[in-house]
Amino acid sequence: MGSEFFHEGGPYKIRRTGPETYTFNIGLPIDSDGLIGRECPSSECSPAYFKIRLGTGVTGAYKVAYCPYCRTSADPANFHTKAQLEYGKQIVAREAALGAERMIKDALELGPSGKRKIGGGFLSMEISLKPSHRLPVFKPAGLELRRDITCPNCGLDHAVFGIATWCPDCGTDIFLTHVAKEYEVVRKMLTDVDNRRERLGNRVAARDIENALEDTVSTFEAVFRAMTRRKLLLSHSEEETAEILKRRIANKFQSVESARETAQRELAISGFESLNDDEFDNLKLTFEKRHPITHNLGVVDRKYLERAASGELQGREIRVTVDEVSQAVDLCLKVICSAYTRVFPASRDNDV
Repeated sequence: MGSEFFHEGGPYKIRRTGPETYTFNIGLPIDSDGLIGRECPSSECSPAYFKIRLGTGVTGAYKVAYCPYCRTSADPANFHTKAQLEYGKQIVAREAALGAERMIKDALELGPSGKRKIGGGFLSMEISLKPSHRLPVFKPAGLELRRDITCPNCGLDHAVFGIATWCPDCGTDIFLTHVAKEYEVVRKMLTDVDNRRERLGNRVAARDIENALEDTVSTFEAVFRAMTRRKLLLSHSEEETAEILKRRIANKFQSVESARETAQRELAISGFESLNDDEFDNLKLTFEKRHPITHNLGVVDRKYLERAASGELQGREIRVTVDEVSQAVDLCLKVICSAYTRVFPASRDNDV
């Protein structure tokens, strides 16, 4: 067969590099926001998937990339996703099918119509080639519930899908930037409460504030769990750390009092040195309001009254304001920044 299996050039810049080898240049799809998917090469990493914006971040020689979750370092080319690899294979398979079809047509000397007539008169034969169904190529899909981040150190625009710590480009610890970004979402929810009240009524606005409070506490808990996990992994295995988090930590970071005790025991800090007595009491009271909201449809119960020692009446609906949640966000950030830079001093230059 005289024709080439693959036509050189074309949209994939196909190039023959040996008797039976070819090189393809396949551009990876970029989403509507200009981000491209990446995946940690470590099989033990979770969630592993993240995105970056090409052209931002480290300039000049770029020889190593980092996972924002586990800080695995490797050649940037090794951070392709499984979906991207499959996308490339689909393109090569489609081009191979076209090449095989083209070579068969050339070998049988079929014309542009894919047909050839042999003989004539009483004895003739027609050969035809029916093209196979074109193999589909599916672009790799990306997760939508992402957190968009710009590294304060190198300027890389990227997105993560869970609590992350390191910049994928420069490897800098930017954990506190991620935390600030989480609480920025809560602040945006709070600034829209008045608009929601005007359009949808007081009850919807009240639920928005309650949801903002739940997110405030949940973020605080997740951040301290992540800090504790990172600290434990310095001296324990993954399995041991998971067991400690399950057995000794559980949901203790949902309460200010138990969070202070747990941080003292597990992180060797009280975690709340940055707050004065009034700030500590205010944060404690606001956190306690989450209990009836989450577990009792917002109705004050005996357990809340025992823990909060407030003057509210049992059976009445709990009341939480925008100012209370906003202040709680400020105090949470104050506690987290102080605690994190004490537990992980190398992160001190990246305070937010």
